[in-house]
Amino acid sequence: MRKNSSGSSWLIWLCLLGVANKYQHTVVGQSSNIVVISNDKRLSTFKGLLDQAGVSPSIGKTVFGPTTEAFERFREIDPVRYDKWMDQPEFFLHFKELMEWHLITEGTYTQDEIFDGTREGMVNPQGTIKIDQKLQTIGNVGSNEFLDPNIDSSDGIIHIIDQVIVPPFLGYDMIQQLLRSRQEFFSFSNMANLALHVGLDDRLNAAYDNGLTFLVPANRRFNRAEIYIPKMLQPDMFNYTRNFILCHMITDIYHEAQVFAMNEQSGEDQFLVKSELGTHMWITSTENVVRFQSQELLLPDQPTNNGIFHGLEYPLFPPYITDFAFFTPKSTNIDTSDCFRIFSQCRLTSEDIAELFDTKLTVFCPTREAFTLFNYEDFNRLLSPDWYRHACEFLFNHITEGALTRAELASQAPRRIKMLNGAVYNLRKSGDDRPRIQNGNQEGRSNFGDLIALDGYLHTIDTPITPTAVSHSLYDKIAFDPDTSILKTNIDFIRLTDYIAMDSPLTILAPDNAAFRRVEFDTIDGGPIIKRHILVGLLFCDRLANQTEVITVDGEVLDIEVKADDSLWVGGAKVYDCDILAHNGVLHHIDRVIGLDFDSPSPTQSPAPTITGVPTKSPAPSASPAALFAENPDNGAVPIYLPPVEAPINKLQADPTRAPAPVSGSGSTATTTTITTSTLLVAVTGVMLLWSTINA
Repeated sequence: MRKNSSGSSWLIWLCLLGVANKYQHTVVGQSSNIVVISNDKRLSTFKGLLDQAGVSPSIGKTVFGPTTEAFERFREIDPVRYDKWMDQPEFFLHFKELMEWHLITEGTYTQDEIFDGTREGMVNPQGTIKIDQKLQTIGNVGSNEFLDPNIDSSDGIIHIIDQVIVPPFLGYDMIQQLLRSRQEFFSFSNMANLALHVGLDDRLNAAYDNGLTFLVPANRRFNRAEIYIPKMLQPDMFNYTRNFILCHMITDIYHEAQVFAMNEQSGEDQFLVKSELGTHMWITSTENVVRFQSQELLLPDQPTNNGIFHGLEYPLFPPYITDFAFFTPKSTNIDTSDCFRIFSQCRLTSEDIAELFDTKLTVFCPTREAFTLFNYEDFNRLLSPDWYRHACEFLFNHITEGALTRAELASQAPRRIKMLNGAVYNLRKSGDDRPRIQNGNQEGRSNFGDLIALDGYLHTIDTPITPTAVSHSLYDKIAFDPDTSILKTNIDFIRLTDYIAMDSPLTILAPDNAAFRRVEFDTIDGGPIIKRHILVGLLFCDRLANQTEVITVDGEVLDIEVKADDSLWVGGAKVYDCDILAHNGVLHHIDRVIGLDFDSPSPTQSPAPTITGVPTKSPAPSASPAALFAENPDNGAVPIYLPPVEAPINKLQADPTRAPAPVSGSGSTATTTTITTSTLLVAVTGVMLLWSTINA
């Protein structure tokens, strides 16, 4: 009975299977995709490449498995691309996407269901394979190239095919890919059209040995970055636009997985590459996010025929040294934000400075840690709006002419190095070939650098180099200058030393020794006379020239006049050396003692003030300067002539003005220099597409 019962059970089971088979495909087995593919020798190459790409066939509900012969034909037809994709780690992304293109994730479809006329495509991890129902093809594979279709597995269904299905986007060059982007939420036609405008399409589409990485802001990001596209298309912007494209191009492929792997291997979360413009660019993987020059990737790893492009959060700009000072704290573990604040306070870019001096630049940028060694009050003073010219002096004190790498600086040591403000320091090197700048007991060592910019190199240093404009007070300026020694003696005599050296901003009109030797005044009148040369606040020559009078610390009013020859006169005295910067103010040299006549006998050379009559007030400026020596042959006076007087250092102009070129030292007539700041034109109201036929 048991035997018959068992036989009846088997008959019932076979009948059920027969009914089921009317609605199911032939069951080869209930094994997974992996097992089925592994056990089929025809798919051995396919299985090996899936493993090499780290792709599991189990993610596919419908799997297209090319035979080994299919991969061999692909290699014969396109050996260069095949070898790059399969063997070079730079092209791993292309290889992985090629393999994932064969795995349909949206559902299980038989060959008949694929070509039954009801669908136009099938979704895989990288996009949609198009189906041409008329030609009976899926991608580049025809229905007649299905060698063994409809193999069931526990994961879905497998079709063995006689061709490799190649993603169409891997056949597009870079420009085509950008114009035909398969991304739903981003379009990149702006960047493609700008590249076409400046003739860089051939360079973008060239065959690079290790591929090309192109950083491409989405169209809408041009608007957010306030980049006005029509302006970039104007003839005078051609070179800038070309540089703009080049600084977004990097030789070799850097995809996300590769960046993380490289940084994990090195133990660093940053590394340096070079753009096609020739400038350095930092790639970082901090906070589990890949950034290029501090800009996050919105849409990473978009493969093209010769490389990849990344959708970038915001556009990059052709980097100037000031740009490096801005992004370095974000892109590296070196914080140079305080150095950038000095650039900003000075209202100059390194581009402006390079243009002003007609030279490439080497900038020594103190790190934020270095600024902790700097006097806090002095640093805050430099960042105050009224002191921006002192900030320029400080900045110029850290810049020298020429574009020099750290190795070149070290190889030239020891020698003297001259900064843009005229200061001269010792250039030395440490034992490990680190260049260092010596200013007395101060030493600024470069521990990090070689950041390439369009206008030179930037190197960080671990100590600020303090210029005399920050370290020397007005009293120091007067005391250290042999031409103002009599003024210094009188200041000491009337006990104004501490007042002249205090931190409050002052402006000193400093008569030289020759001016004092032409006059005599009573000791009791020395205080009021000296105070007549002291003004409260920072009154640079161009500011004085735009006023008609000024008030001294004692409340006395001095008239101001600008002569026809552009010479500046304050209280009847001619200013011949302008804007000598000091720790607590600014000093101007003048050719006479304000308020005293010049026709008295020549005083003695003794340092102590002599007794004279009460000085008169200075006359109002006349149409022409008063003669220094009146014709009076009977008084026996011996004339002492001043050196030739040149025009003031600054061109007279209305407020507000640009910062003048900082003048180092005192006692010599400076050359006229005017700094003008060119500003990168950026302003937008919206993104305008370059061709009306290209969608934003």
